[in-house]
Amino acid sequence: MNNSLMLVTALIGIVNYATLFTLPRGYDQDNQNKTYGKPVLLIREDTEDDTVKFLWYISIALFSSLFALVAMLSSQFSRFCSNDFYIALPFRYIVAVMALVCSTTFTITACLQAYILDRISFNSVSYMWLVGILRALVYIDALYLTSYYMFFVIGCSFAYKGQEM
Repeated sequence: MNNSLMLVTALIGIVNYATLFTLPRGYDQDNQNKTYGKPVLLIREDTEDDTVKFLWYISIALFSSLFALVAMLSSQFSRFCSNDFYIALPFRYIVAVMALVCSTTFTITACLQAYILDRISFNSVSYMWLVGILRALVYIDALYLTSYYMFFVIGCSFAYKGQEM
């Protein structure tokens, strides 16, 4: 499971990295202007706040996907003893997947912000329902069983410690 999530995390990171260099609306192509080669979004005064939001969303998505990738690589290459499989490994998995969910959320938000910057009209209510359903499916598939297992293990460990006293 870790290998497939590392692949997804790397793909999301690659998309966000490429998005930093290919901004919506492109670059000014007029040789006669003094703004030649600068991003159109930074030149226009009316889209300045939306551009800053877009760049923040992309940068947060990129750094959280890199954090998720590092967390997954560290759990892949580290040595574990048998007791670590009860708490340490599921905890690392939950941290990595939560960073992946954060990266996915900010990537989707940056996509919506790019639609706003390009003045493309879309039905935001139906889009948000689709995003919510997809996020719920990802949570059920990736996190529900692991978090339920962690709840069970922690509950049993507290019950066991209560019996010792």
